[in-house]
Amino acid sequence: MSALHATCGRQFGTTAAAAAYSSRGSGRTALAARPQESWSFGPAAKAPRPPATALRVQAAAAADQQQQQEQQQRARTVPTRRLSSQEAIEALYASQHTAQRKTYAAFYSSELGGIVTDPALMVVQIDDHMLHRGHAVFDTALLVDGHLYQLDQHLERLLTSAARAAIPLPSGLSVEQMKRTILETAAASCKLNGRVRFWLSAGRGGFGLSGSECLDSTFYCVVYTHEKPEEELDDYLQGWRVKTSPVPIKAPFFAGLKSTNYLPNALNLMDAEAEGFDQGIFVDADGNVAEGPNMNLACLLEDGTLVVPPFDSCLAGITIQRMMQLLPSAIEGGMEGVRRVEQRPISVAEAQAAKEVFFVGSTLPVMSVVQWNEKLVGDGTVGIVALQVRVMLQNDAKPRDGSDQHIEVPYGYLTGMPAQTE
Repeated sequence: MSALHATCGRQFGTTAAAAAYSSRGSGRTALAARPQESWSFGPAAKAPRPPATALRVQAAAAADQQQQQEQQQRARTVPTRRLSSQEAIEALYASQHTAQRKTYAAFYSSELGGIVTDPALMVVQIDDHMLHRGHAVFDTALLVDGHLYQLDQHLERLLTSAARAAIPLPSGLSVEQMKRTILETAAASCKLNGRVRFWLSAGRGGFGLSGSECLDSTFYCVVYTHEKPEEELDDYLQGWRVKTSPVPIKAPFFAGLKSTNYLPNALNLMDAEAEGFDQGIFVDADGNVAEGPNMNLACLLEDGTLVVPPFDSCLAGITIQRMMQLLPSAIEGGMEGVRRVEQRPISVAEAQAAKEVFFVGSTLPVMSVVQWNEKLVGDGTVGIVALQVRVMLQNDAKPRDGSDQHIEVPYGYLTGMPAQTE
């Protein structure tokens, strides 16, 4: 039984556990955890021993009293407030968490018809099918030194996903206008580095199942920053420990569609964390490696072949595709340890026996796997090829003259900030 299943069993298996949780939530010690009071009928040396029947009656009465107290605690409620518009707005501000205030920099909503930079106002309506049906697609581009990296590639994948999910563009929003909106939202953030995530949703209109009830598609874009804690800055030199995930992989059609349904991905990671691993790895029905929770995988064999699983049962990652584009010239230029790149199925056993295994994704960009289940990968240390590929991708993300991978953010239009190429 996986740690995820065991955890769920512990959390939801008994009424007693729920009662203990309720007691903790009220700020009182759970009744079940209190020590039993000793019997007292006078001086200890002369106290007569109660008959066994009396003891059973008293124990039953005590249990009934405890049960009644627990039921009373569970039954305690408070009135639900009915908020005025002003109170609701005040609650939006009061409920902001630290990361929201610190890292959410700008937000565009086609429902609002513009950009806001106040994190409390970065909201989506509850009847948007993105929320209650998961009928939406998204993508994320990196903001690097005032430029969006590979925006065109991410937009193309967004539109491909939207077409497969039967989500049209919102009325009056062309692809070029969408691209301009993303760039101007990045400009409004006044951030030179961060991440830009954007969504296309079936839209608003009710709580039905079909998107046919939606009045129009919706488009959202947010710019946010992400600073790693100091203790995680050198993770790439330590590598990750992974396990084969028991969570069923998505069907091929949905695996290649970047939708907002990331429940399997979340469960994959939570299961791994519950057992002390860093990530889980999805495996397809044939026992072949697919991908991690939100990154692709590459395996370096002993003969120097770098194997990338096909995109039949996983997402076609923008970053790993860029890696495969850059590697031939890097190998020709003398990259150490790798001779060729192949995209083909690879079994779990073959992957575990590889010289190196590493994840590839836009926010990593590369992270070595040093242990898979209970087996070390290679010698259990970060490999030289992973480190070289990491540097290669980091250098490619840096803006440079004549790059077809970067688009400059027009800061001056909304902020008065100077162009970053001047």
